Amino acid sequence: MTTFRLLDSESLIKDFLANKKSWDDVHNFVIESGWKGETDFPPGAPDALSDLYFAFLADSKDHSQFLRSKREIQDLLDRLQDSSEH
Repeated sequence: MTTFRLLDSESLIKDFLANKKSWDDVHNFVIESGWKGETDFPPGAPDALSDLYFAFLADSKDHSQFLRSKREIQDLLDRLQDSSEH
């Protein structure tokens, strides 16, 4: 069984927030992870991890109501980091 590549995704999301990567870069990573069967979140994984994953399932061409703002993405990333510190 494989699990979602947390460190890779966190790094990519941080690059997205810093305008170094596009929404599509993260979206493609998420889609590829699902295709490879790497979306089994570990038992007890924080909700923020799956929330971040699902946030980027929306394609950038989708209606804006389906896309999370950078502020919302940052909030999810902060929640994930806070949960990993406890």
